[in-house]
Amino acid sequence: MIVKLVNFTEDAKNLLLFTKNTRLMHSGSSYRDITLWGEEKKQAELDYMLTTIKSSWEFIDYTFDIRGVSRAFTHQFVRTRTGSYAQQSMRTVNMEEFDYVTNDYFDGNPEAKKVYEDTMKHIAEKYAELVDMGVHEEDARGILPTNICTNIVAKFNLRTLHEMAKSRLSPRAQGEFREVFQEMVAEVLKVHRWAEPFLIPTEWAAPSMAKSLNPPTWEEELEKDIKEKKNNVQKREAGY
Repeated sequence: MIVKLVNFTEDAKNLLLFTKNTRLMHSGSSYRDITLWGEEKKQAELDYMLTTIKSSWEFIDYTFDIRGVSRAFTHQFVRTRTGSYAQQSMRTVNMEEFDYVTNDYFDGNPEAKKVYEDTMKHIAEKYAELVDMGVHEEDARGILPTNICTNIVAKFNLRTLHEMAKSRLSPRAQGEFREVFQEMVAEVLKVHRWAEPFLIPTEWAAPSMAKSLNPPTWEEELEKDIKEKKNNVQKREAGY
């Protein structure tokens, strides 16, 4: 899996501040005035923006080239409707030499991994057989696996990435999606370090994820269990 940021809004910080302050600034030099602000003032404004209306965030774009991921992942990925996508086609590309993603689960189950790999090999053989028989790629692709590797280019604005982070960085997210999104965030921070607070969630998208935001370590769980048992003993001794 490879994730690369291939394009982004260059003067993003100033543009973000400008679009946020448009309602309050009416002079023709508004954008230039903001570029002259000191970093301390800019940071204070960015901190404030984290808790206000997010419409101005939509002016900041990031385009990613994502390679060697599964179609199982991209099926979920493209459900984000405020993104733009261009994906490798299986309709016109011959997929006889396809690669596939093997999830971490199989590393701990050798027998299941063998069945998985044997099945992938069988599919590849039958796909090649169909193509050799004159079946068009667009028809032969019907037997290809969901975890076949694919490439996709995707563009999101800062607001969309912020919303995605609240679900796709969760421990409950599918492992591959979480890993890809972590790489996307890392790529953004290489060029826009100031954007980190916009991309690190302080809450999850669904209430069911909330308890996992800062999951306790096993030591903390053990300490909590010991305290509860001590409290119960003390209550019994006190006659509660």
